[in-house]
Formats: sequence, C-alpha cells, structure tokens
Amino acid sequence: MKNTPLKLTPSSLAFGIAVALAVFANAAWAGKDGREAIILDDESRAFVVQEMQQFVNGLRQALIALSQDDMKSVSAAVRPLGMQGMSSAPPNLMSSVPEGFRQIGMPIHMAFDKIADAAETGATTKEILTSLGAAMDRCVACHAAYRIVSR
Repeated sequence: MKNTPLKLTPSSLAFGIAVALAVFANAAWAGKDGREAIILDDESRAFVVQEMQQFVNGLRQALIALSQDDMKSVSAAVRPLGMQGMSSAPPNLMSSVPEGFRQIGMPIHMAFDKIADAAETGATTKEILTSLGAAMDRCVACHAAYRIVSR
C-alpha cells in the first residue's frame, strides 16, 4: 500500500485548532491539568471566550485568503482581531487577569494589527504565514498556561 502524505488544508487546520480549544476549555479536564485558573465574572468570561472564537475564525479566513493570494481579504480577516477588538472589553477585565495573561494577550492583538498592515503593504504569503505562526505561538502558550473559569 502506498503511503500518501497528509495534506494540511486551511479548513483542516482551523478544525484542529477549534478541537484543541474545545478540549482546553472543557471543564471536565479542569481538575486534571496544572494550568492556572483565571476566575472571571460571566461578562468577562463571555468576552474572552468570544474573543478566542473570533481568533480561530479570523485565522481560518486568513488561511483561506492566503491560499488564494488575496491579501486584501487576509487584512480584512485579521484586522478585527487587533487592538480594535479590545475596545469592547469589560472595564474590569484587565484587572481580573494575571500579568502573564496580559503579557501574552495584548501583544497578540498588536501582532494582528501588524499582520493586517503587512498584508496591505505588499508582504508575501510566506511572510504573512510566518507572522501568523508567531501569533499562534501566543495562543498555544496561553492555552498551555491558563484556563478560564466562572465565579
């Protein structure tokens, strides 16, 4: 039988990320992992969870656009993930999360703005993919270190 290499498509990558996020967010795992619990009120928790969902969807859209060499759509996909996304954050969110979470989270918003700028100003697909990979390193680091729980 011939070994066929696994083809990673933007859709399969996005699906894999979504599954990983779902597993990390599953409360049944909470007692079994060593991640630091971030205890948030319902409004802040809903904001953070929605923001993570937007990240996954925006990354999926950006990957699809990259596969079509459509830099305008790449920018449109990641721009809302930048600092403008923080404008609707609950007022007490930043004081409710540990410093390490802020040190991971704020730079990822700035990274998405830089990626959108790069896509608009002639960056190559490879440059954008490299930048998206670096941004996703922050996602992975955050999910490895923290879990969000309700009060």
